[in-house]
Amino acid sequence: MNQPAHITSTDAVRALRTALQEYEADLRDALEQLLLEVRRAVDWVEHDRARYWPQAFRKASDALAEARAALERAEAALRPEDKRACYEHRLVFEKAKRRLRLTEEKMRSVRKWRVVITREAEEFEGKLARLTNYLDTEFPRALAALDRMATALDKYTDRAPPREDGPKNASTDGGDSPEKSKPSSESGGNEP
Repeated sequence: MNQPAHITSTDAVRALRTALQEYEADLRDALEQLLLEVRRAVDWVEHDRARYWPQAFRKASDALAEARAALERAEAALRPEDKRACYEHRLVFEKAKRRLRLTEEKMRSVRKWRVVITREAEEFEGKLARLTNYLDTEFPRALAALDRMATALDKYTDRAPPREDGPKNASTDGGDSPEKSKPSSESGGNEP
């Protein structure tokens, strides 16, 4: 024998729907923030660093040329036995060489990472687009399904018969047997 469901409230379905709508809004905000962060990182590598390091290379190259010229002038002005007096000029020259090497390495690194970050960003944006597409298509369907469920549950609770507590309430017409309470249409109106 099928027992009727005991539904006390349909508010939980509506609360779930409301929570899902709030989650959707939060998720859309998070997706937008992620997209902005990815674009900011790509822009930083492709534009900012791609301009900065070549400029830094030119400055380092100029500084190296100046340091070399200053060292040569200092060495030319000194007597052969006073070579230690050019120590500071040599330090500046070595520092300029290290800076030039660093800028060359950074330029190579930027060229490499521009390709990598662009590819990764495009892949990530594709995944974000799929999730956004899901939110645009499937999420409204899910919310509509919850609406239908809530409506169906409301109709069910309005029409649900009172719950029977046990065998003592087996019939509601004063102890008649279930056979007597059947409508006459089932027997075709002719009783044997």
